Amino acid sequence: MDKIEEKETVKIAKMYYEEGMTQAQIAKIMGVSRSLISKILLDAKNHGIVEVFIHSDTSYSVELERKLEDKYDMKNVIVIDTRGLNKDEIKKSAGQQSALYLKKISKTKKNIGISWGHSLRIMIDSFPYTNQPEVTLFPLIGGMSDDHFDVHSNQLVYDLGQKMRANIKYLYSPASVSNPTIKKELANNKAIKSILDEARNVDIALLGISSPYENSTMIEIGYISEKDIALLKEHNVVGDINSKFFTVNGEEANIEFNKSVIGLGLEDIKKIPLRMTIAIDNSKLEALNVALSHKLVNILVTTDEIAKKILEQEIKSNFQFFT
Repeated sequence: MDKIEEKETVKIAKMYYEEGMTQAQIAKIMGVSRSLISKILLDAKNHGIVEVFIHSDTSYSVELERKLEDKYDMKNVIVIDTRGLNKDEIKKSAGQQSALYLKKISKTKKNIGISWGHSLRIMIDSFPYTNQPEVTLFPLIGGMSDDHFDVHSNQLVYDLGQKMRANIKYLYSPASVSNPTIKKELANNKAIKSILDEARNVDIALLGISSPYENSTMIEIGYISEKDIALLKEHNVVGDINSKFFTVNGEEANIEFNKSVIGLGLEDIKKIPLRMTIAIDNSKLEALNVALSHKLVNILVTTDEIAKKILEQEIKSNFQFFT
C-alpha cells in the first residue's frame, strides 16, 4: 500500500470509526460504491492501520458462542464463563441466562412445548413473573408419576404457565408404557392425540438432553434399568431427547423402548423452528456433540469447558470401550 492509498484508507477509517459515519454516507462523500468502502475498511484492519479491541471480560465466552453458532448453524448459543464458579453457581447462572433468553424470544411466539428434566426445572425456577396470556404451553411428552413429579412435563408446563400467566395444556398419559401396543392405543385416544398434534406445531421446544450412562435421570426415575444399558450400547445409543434414545448417527434407535414413549419423536422435534436445550454437565458431552452435528437442537446454553471441548473435537467415542 503506497502513501497516497494509505492516506485515503486512514481518512475513511477515521470517518467510520471516529466520526461514526455509515459506510453508505462515506461512499456518497467519496464518490465510490459502498462495497468498496467495506473493502477498504477490511484492508485497514488487515494492514494493521486499524485495530479493534473489545474491553469486556465476556469476550472469551462470546467468542466461543460465535464459533459454535457458525460451526453448527445455530440460532443462538449462550456460554457460561465458569471461571471462579462452583457447581451450584454454574447451575444458577445457567438457569438465569436460559430463563432470560426464553423471556426474550417468547415475546413474539405463541406456542411453547416443554419436555422434562432437571435442567428445564432450573430454567423455569429462574423465569421471572410476566403477563403473556397470548402464549400457550404444551407438554411434549407424557408424565404421570408420584416420583420426581417436579421434573415431569405436565408439572413444568403448570409452573411456567403460572409465571407467564399463559394458557396451559396437559398430556394425561405416562411418558412410557410397557409395550408398543399399549402406546398405540393410548396415542389414538382423542384427548391425547389432540394434544400431541398441537404440540407438533409449537414455535419453541424446550428440551432436556442426557446420556443414559452417567448421571441418568431416566435411571433415577426408573424409566430404564441397569439391564437396559447393555441393549442401548448394542444399538450405539449416545443420548436421549424427550425420552427418545438416539444413536451416534443422530437417529432414533430401533428399540422397543422408543416405540413405547408417548410423546414427540425426533423427526417431529426437528420440524419445530426453535429447539432449545441446556447442557452444563460433562456427562452430556457426547450426546450434545451428536445432537449439534445432526441439528437436533439449534439453541444451546452450556459452559465454556463444554464449548471448548466440542470446538476442539476432543470428544472420544465411548463405543471403543463397548466392544
